[in-house]
Amino acid sequence: MTDHRKRRPDPVAPIESGTRRTAGGPRHADRISWLRRRALSALVAGTVGSALPALANAQTRPALAPTPPDAEGPFYPRTLPVDRDGDLTRVAGRSGVAQGTLLYLAGTVRRTDGALLPGATVELWQCDALGVYHHVGATEPRDENFQGYGAVVTDAGGRYAFRTIRPVAYPGRPPHLHFKLTPTGGPGLTTQLYVKGDGGPTSMFVGRDRDRLSITLASAQGREPGALAAQFDFVLR
Repeated sequence: MTDHRKRRPDPVAPIESGTRRTAGGPRHADRISWLRRRALSALVAGTVGSALPALANAQTRPALAPTPPDAEGPFYPRTLPVDRDGDLTRVAGRSGVAQGTLLYLAGTVRRTDGALLPGATVELWQCDALGVYHHVGATEPRDENFQGYGAVVTDAGGRYAFRTIRPVAYPGRPPHLHFKLTPTGGPGLTTQLYVKGDGGPTSMFVGRDRDRLSITLASAQGREPGALAAQFDFVLR
């Protein structure tokens, strides 16, 4: 005898309006959707998980010590020279080369978190081999082939470079170089660098930080005979 009772429908979730039916029916479609959600969740979890170690390392990496400041001194140029590039040993329009020992100085500029600072302006000024600062109204005889002041902008890797002369002492001061650094954002720095091993009085503002503001001179390999080289990496707050 034929059973005319109505069959109970399969216990599946109702299909919302607009849901596309697949060849396997609504239950098959729901399973595909669930698998996709599960795969997406795994992908997100894997991405976040792989980023956590790098984030943790960034948070636990010790901050770099900022370069100590030092007095600007009374010899920052009153007027900047027309020729103010990174080569202080030659002056535009003159054929001579500055007196003194050539010094190639290079390094980087970065923040205390280690981030390099491209586009930062690095200014350098110093006295010539006769102990005279230029561009400040000095009347003493001076080396006319020495530029006295230069400025460069750090490259994409935060690097700067100067070609100058080994700093010399003058009464009351040991050999030193003046610097002013101005980044595109955040605080800058005014300081001085000293030659490691050269004694003598120093700025009252430096004190115990003298060693942290010292450069070590070495032979400049592949450069002019007798030329020196040094590196210093500035760290700004």
